[in-house]
Amino acid sequence: MKPNSNPLSTYGLVAGVMGQVGCLLLIVILGTLLIGLALDEALGTRPAFVLIMLLASIPMSIATIFLYTRHKAKQLHGLAGTKEEDISE
Repeated sequence: MKPNSNPLSTYGLVAGVMGQVGCLLLIVILGTLLIGLALDEALGTRPAFVLIMLLASIPMSIATIFLYTRHKAKQLHGLAGTKEEDISE
């Protein structure tokens, strides 16, 4: 049997991962914005914590992209290895 080398399935996987990364980034940015707003409301400092948290969300977003794509790459590599073993048997 031949392995599934359909480029559309590969592009579909990549598009799915990109969509998931986009949603994760949205969660990180909205989360830091809400935390900054809550801190500003509690402490009475209007724009300070919002700006600090939004600046802090930049490295958090980069780390999220790196860790999640590395996790998905390992997962997909493991799936490819099991498919090759099934084909060779």
